[in-house]
Amino acid sequence: MFDRGQLGGPEGVLAFVVSANETPRETLEKQVLAQAGTQLGQPGLTPIQTVVEKRATFACTPGLARPPAAIAPGLQACGDYTEGPYPATLEGAVLNGLAVARSLATP
Repeated sequence: MFDRGQLGGPEGVLAFVVSANETPRETLEKQVLAQAGTQLGQPGLTPIQTVVEKRATFACTPGLARPPAAIAPGLQACGDYTEGPYPATLEGAVLNGLAVARSLATP
């Protein structure tokens, strides 16, 4: 769960993320709202928008060519999708971001 107000977005808007789930949209909404009520003390929330991504990430297959981090002088991309020694995971994205930050910090 992300509090959009804490991230510079509109106050009072919460974003919930569910991964690897095949529950129908209506049922999933009800389950997320129930969980927010019981576990987060946020009863009575009203959904604004529900987005279901069937493939929110690329298929991590052997030999997959990922784009390089270097885009232009002084500009690099980072994330789980750029080439590097790390797999496409949250940890890989963080480690990739740290590596890019270090490379830009050194002349």
